[in-house]
Amino acid sequence: MLELLPGIGVELPGGAGTLRFGAGAEEARARLARAASRTLEGMRCGALTLADYSAPRHAHDAWCFGYLHQPEWNVVAEFDGVRVTLDGGGPDAADRLAQIRIMERQPGAGARGPGAVWDGVDLFGHPAEDTLAVLPEPVRPPEARGWVVVPQLSLRLDRQNVPAGEPWREVVLAGDEHGGWERCCRGRFGCVAGGNGMVGIVL
Repeated sequence: MLELLPGIGVELPGGAGTLRFGAGAEEARARLARAASRTLEGMRCGALTLADYSAPRHAHDAWCFGYLHQPEWNVVAEFDGVRVTLDGGGPDAADRLAQIRIMERQPGAGARGPGAVWDGVDLFGHPAEDTLAVLPEPVRPPEARGWVVVPQLSLRLDRQNVPAGEPWREVVLAGDEHGGWERCCRGRFGCVAGGNGMVGIVL
């Protein structure tokens, strides 16, 4: 079970302790390795750098939606059917953990215990609309396509292309600090400066 601790980080299973916002990449990766069933390097085609973008706002949007992974943070950890990735803080703050992304259980993994839990509620264990009823003041931004933010918790929940009645596919917990992205815009879970997350991405 991964317990979401807004403003702090994520409590890891097996007595591995808390993955805290502000931690350095080496410390965060070592803590994940102690707790996860396995860790591996993320896809290199996803390890784009800020230099691949024509403007900070493009990089910010890509960072918000998981397209941009700075090399030192490019790790995937697996926990009993869910996957965790990490993001540093962007320009001038890339050395500090700023965002933790937890993705749903793999298809066919089966129910092997809670995945991502906030205040006793497994966000992957119930229909998406049902969990919204227990979250404090969720908001659907005008630009959102299937995702919802909970500003009080610094949380984004995503279920793009998921049929009604299904749970969230991804949750993203952000630290209180916005990191180095202020030079782009004040958006935390989307680029309010009109960013395009696909700019510079060639597969």
